[in-house]
Formats: sequence, structure tokens, C-alpha cells
Amino acid sequence: MNMTEKTAENETDPINQEVSRMADGAPTRLISSPFDIKIETLDRMLNFEIADDPIYSGLEIQGFDDDEHGRGMLVFLQRRDSEKTDVYYEAGLKLNPKLYAVGGGLGVWKECRFDKVQLEISETSGVYAEAIFRDIDGRLIQVHVEDSTPLKGRMAHNFLAPVGAAISKPQSLLLVNMTDFDLMRRAGPEPEILIDGKSASPGSLPAETCLGRRLIKIAKDLCIVTLNPTDTGERVKMILEETIQTEAEGINTITKALEGHKASLCFDPPFPNVSSLFGNNVHGKWRIEIDDLPSVVSGHWSIAPTNEGSDVKVKMEVKTGWRPKGLPLLMKFVTTIVPVFRNWPETYQWVATVHHGDLAMHAQWERKTADRGGSYLAMSGTNKTRKELNQKK
Repeated sequence: MNMTEKTAENETDPINQEVSRMADGAPTRLISSPFDIKIETLDRMLNFEIADDPIYSGLEIQGFDDDEHGRGMLVFLQRRDSEKTDVYYEAGLKLNPKLYAVGGGLGVWKECRFDKVQLEISETSGVYAEAIFRDIDGRLIQVHVEDSTPLKGRMAHNFLAPVGAAISKPQSLLLVNMTDFDLMRRAGPEPEILIDGKSASPGSLPAETCLGRRLIKIAKDLCIVTLNPTDTGERVKMILEETIQTEAEGINTITKALEGHKASLCFDPPFPNVSSLFGNNVHGKWRIEIDDLPSVVSGHWSIAPTNEGSDVKVKMEVKTGWRPKGLPLLMKFVTTIVPVFRNWPETYQWVATVHHGDLAMHAQWERKTADRGGSYLAMSGTNKTRKELNQKK
């Protein structure tokens, strides 16, 4: 199709529009789609659940080192009672708060001047993590974790973090692929976790001493993919043609790339052009590819007319969760005895209604079950409520 044909098409079809890049004047086509994916990266992280503190049930330290976010550190704490996530970050970081609305949603979002904050994950010298700061209520938080065991050749590759398992009201399907992942070994000193001067314990694995590991997760080079992030009052999304592979029938693939990582949303058969949606019943399959993983999660999509044909209902269900291959024996054992690692995506579905006239879209993610990773919390000994812990003390 030449440019004249494209322009004529766009005059009658609200689905395709021409815009110009101001930088070089080259025309760039935008294609409408109810679907979109976004990609972000994270350099390194350390995470653990907290078994016996009545206020907090988990803590994570993150390190950023890229042009998009900047360079610096972040610590988040998950509250036991509300399950909200409180985020403390160094000045200068450019972050998306929506990515931290895990568990019961986002709580505190605060720039913080840490007394100390450090996270090093090295193939030769192991792991060193330290954080000292005060939370929003003035409690002193102190964390010191280290293990000098070299990591070279020991880390698992392409491990999907079960972040989405604990989200009560999802705003997207959040997929965090950890390129390099491991559990800390017990060779180092005992972790030091103090909250308001009181010692706290991390969650633990069954037979942890025999396994020689702690339930303290470390990862490097993380690729964070969000599928169909929802916004109030949104419209059908306009996506640059260069990120989409299309056929005459519709969209084959939407691909985003960043910092050496790539994520693709693939349709089979192609998802119809939005102008062809109305009045038709069509269905197919979809899958998400991340880097060299051909199918991280997958499922079915469908469209059906509603409101006497003036609107269309679009549905996307996850049918197959994470099916890892080549995991080390310990990781295979843990993800098998605690199925939430593999199956949590299957509790998600996305439903949208698209209006024909202006392509206004009302969309939301839903959880199909009430399970929020209870089996994992029970296994790790971190499923006590605040009331139970206060009574114990």
C-alpha cells in the first residue's frame, strides 16, 4: 500500500491515523488496538517475607542502573494488615508508582534519605545487602544480609516471579522475568532484621537446614512486562506501527524492546482490525514471549457484539500459566510443591467494552479465584495475622 492509499484509508477509517515525527518529518503510522504491553527493566533485587513482625510481612531492596530510571536504590515494605506496599526511594530516581501497587495496592510513596542502602550481587563475591532508614511512622528499619558464596554458574535462568499472585485488584497482568535468580545460601551469617529495635525473622523453606538455602530471593537483570495496563476513562490505544506486525486480517504481534530485553504479545489467528470488530463473533489464542522464552503465559481471546451491536465485548483469559524448563533441582522442587509459582497467571482475565462511535473503552482485570498465594505463605511460615502475632507476644 502506498502513502496515497494509506491517507485515503485513514480519512474513512477511524482505526488508522497518520502522524509526523517532528524530528525528521518521516510519517509514522499509528494503529489502534485494545491491547498493549509495556516493558521496564530492573538491575538487581533482594526480597524476603517477614514471619513474625506484626506491622510488616515483607521487604524488598531494588537497585537501578539505567538511563530510563536513573541510578539509585529503593526499598519497599509490605504491611501485614492492609497488604499495602510502602515504597521508599532515593532522590533522582524516575519510577512508575503503578508497578508497586502489589498486594493490597500502593500505600506510602516517599522519597527517602537512607542512612545506609546497598545491594551488591556478584558472581565472584556473592551477596551483600544493607538498609537503614526510618519508615513513615518513625520506626527504625535495619537490614543486613550477606553471603560470600560465589554465584558464578549457580543462578537459575528465566525465573518468573509470582508477584501477581498476591494482587487483590490488578491493574494489569504483571510479569516479572528474572534473567538470573537464586536463593541465598546458609553459608553466611544469620540475617539481621530489626524493626523499631525488635528482631524479626525471614520466612523459611521446609527442611531449610538440609537444603542449605534461605528463603531470601536474589535476582539480576529483571525484565518487567505489563499486559494491558488499565486507566480510568481510557480509549482504544494508538500504537506505533513499527512495534506491530500486521496482516490484512489484523494484528499478528505487538513487540516492545528496552535495554537488551524484548517482549511480544502474539495472536493466532491475527486479532481483527478494530473497525472489523463490531457485529462479529471471533475468537483465537494469544501468548506472551519474553526475550528467548517462546511462551511465558498464554490463553484465549474472544470478541462478541453487545448493546444491540453498537458496542463490542473483548475478553482475554489466561489458560496456561508459567511452564519452566531447565530449572535446577531445588527450584523445580519448590515450584512443584507450591503450585502458585506456576499457576497464578491462570487466575487472571481481562474484559473490555469498546464503543463503536468514538472507540471509548471500559476495561478491567479480574481475578477468577480468591486465592492470593496462601499455600506459599503457609509453606514459608509467614501467614500469621497481625492479631495472632500481637497475642503471641
